[in-house]
Amino acid sequence: MRKLLLCTSALVLLGALNSRAQDTATIVGTVTDTTGAVIPGAKVTVSNPDKGYIRNLAANSEGIYQAPALPIGDYTVIAETAGFRKLTRSGIALTAGQVQRVDLQLQVGLTTEEVTVTGNLPHVQTETAAISDVVTGSQISNLELNGRNFVALAALVPGATPDNGQDNTHLGLAANIGLSFNGARMEYNNWEIDEGMNNDDTSGGNSMNTWPSLDSIAEFRIFTSTYGADKGKHAGANVEVVTKSGTKQFHGSAYEYVRNDTFDANDWFANRQIAPPGGNAPKTPLKRNDYGYTIGGPFYIPSHYNTDKSKTFFFWSNEWRKDREGTVISNNVPSLRMRDGDFSE
Repeated sequence: MRKLLLCTSALVLLGALNSRAQDTATIVGTVTDTTGAVIPGAKVTVSNPDKGYIRNLAANSEGIYQAPALPIGDYTVIAETAGFRKLTRSGIALTAGQVQRVDLQLQVGLTTEEVTVTGNLPHVQTETAAISDVVTGSQISNLELNGRNFVALAALVPGATPDNGQDNTHLGLAANIGLSFNGARMEYNNWEIDEGMNNDDTSGGNSMNTWPSLDSIAEFRIFTSTYGADKGKHAGANVEVVTKSGTKQFHGSAYEYVRNDTFDANDWFANRQIAPPGGNAPKTPLKRNDYGYTIGGPFYIPSHYNTDKSKTFFFWSNEWRKDREGTVISNNVPSLRMRDGDFSE
């Protein structure tokens, strides 16, 4: 499977042909019969119908199979071997960085017979000691975020403590990622996008090189403790962001989010300090427009390439932001006596 990822932010255009997986998941399991005896050499097929993804495996001498580096999504696992009924397990939803156990128990019978099982998977992580939480696509799409900054969702994870200077209403140079996890230093966190390092290590502070559009993020997982050596490079949390991918169907969206001082009451401190008697101070300016669109689907050339729409996909995200705002500055000023040189007050 190939993924063509195109995304733009403001005037920056980034293009990449990505033939490897994103921040991925793994399926592991054991193939046995109804008595619990292992079945070595059983054929196992792992597939994602939405993306046309198929991987063929074989159980080893101990009946164990493993399918690493799987893009996130909904999967079906099929096991078959001579003398046993074909087993199909569907409804297997994989999230970023997940290791999901899917054991396969075959029943004696004809290979033309089939047993189908949907869902019914263990929800307890048994394959790794890492402590992590995933922020799902549903949370990203439906939770209200002032500033539409995905970093705000990281604060939902147990052990996360925002710094006093954390500002989720801005992106880029005007923003920071001042989050501490389990008391570790904020500089020790590691941020990734599709397995690529996203830390701005040259700034000497807490920032990222790229701030992905909220509508381009499929989900992200935060590892906060006891993760393996393959995760990150610091002692803090490891945040793995996974962007959306195209599928066999075309999908897209268009949006605009608006904040405007027309809908706001004036700042209380402005009215208190500079309002004329019986009147109101001028409103503190605040105008924010965040608008863009996304589109994704199969890349194909009719009658020539990818005619079954199962090989190459694209996803495009474009977003613009306009922020115009003022700041209320409150300071003491000299009294009338002070202006005449009398500082007795």
